[in-house]
Amino acid sequence: MNTKTKIIKTAKICSIVCKVLYCLACAACIAFVVLAIALSCTHAIKSLTVGETAILFATLALYSFMLVGLLWNVERIFVNIEKEQTPFCERAHHYLKKVGIFLLLTATVPALVGTTLLHTVTPATELNFPIDLGGIIAGTVLLIFRQFVTYGKELEDKNASLKG
Repeated sequence: MNTKTKIIKTAKICSIVCKVLYCLACAACIAFVVLAIALSCTHAIKSLTVGETAILFATLALYSFMLVGLLWNVERIFVNIEKEQTPFCERAHHYLKKVGIFLLLTATVPALVGTTLLHTVTPATELNFPIDLGGIIAGTVLLIFRQFVTYGKELEDKNASLKG
């Protein structure tokens, strides 16, 4: 089996895995929204105030929602690689940029929003949502790696024009 065939098969498997994870993230998002409402209304978590409970699960829903966007874009990368039969296709490059941006946003936005809301609604709370340094680094690395993919695309185009 040659390298191109391996890449295409790998892309197909990865797109299926991403679809499954995407569906799970969608379900988690819905579940966290329902829990934010239900647990706040029933005051089921005695160690947290109603506001803390609502904000906690709403923030988890926001994380899940952002994961939905992230996984959708990752899945689109693999679908386009499979469709175009090359990892250097234009659409994959486009979605790689979106994945990097989504990683940066997912690593920071829910933590900032959740912590800000918690301290606004219940100033005495000890809960904090940490910013994900690993996500920030991964997003930055992907945005930098995207330049290597651009170069690979240019080399592939140049090679095709020399053969044609």
